Amino acid sequence: MSPPNCTLKVIVCVHFILLMWATQFAMVAFLPPVYWLSNIFVLLLGVWGIACPESYDAILMYLILHVFTILEDIILLGIHQPRTRDIVEINGVRQGIKDEYRFSLGMAITNLILKPFTAFLLWRIYQDRGGRFSDFHFPQFGGSPSHQGNYENIDQPVPSNNVETASSAIDKPHP
Repeated sequence: MSPPNCTLKVIVCVHFILLMWATQFAMVAFLPPVYWLSNIFVLLLGVWGIACPESYDAILMYLILHVFTILEDIILLGIHQPRTRDIVEINGVRQGIKDEYRFSLGMAITNLILKPFTAFLLWRIYQDRGGRFSDFHFPQFGGSPSHQGNYENIDQPVPSNNVETASSAIDKPHP
């Protein structure tokens, strides 16, 4: 098993476990269904990347949507955590439910904190599988230095086509 494939398996497993722990609080809708549905969909892209170890398209899709879920998790936690805190912490709910809410919140935050680090690891796996940033055709990022576009460097001599030299060498008989 190659190290990038092993790393990908660890990433998918860790995020799956943290997602399950974050969504276990069921008394009130701490996190909406879109939280776990989008994260499960993104994890399925990671499973696709594991199943196709040579495909960098699977890793690229996983990486892009993984970065999107970072933003989505921030928004969803920012909207739903204060409302659930008011219900659970202030309204005198029994201690076991408070503990379950706190654990779920902690796992959701841990999952969110780990996502930028795993996004960097996914980027490295993408590069190991042959993906390049220059494939996106952004002119300022990752382009090959040999591609000059319409720029003509007047300091360098233009390579000449030595057709005369080559044809005169062919005409000469070999001893």
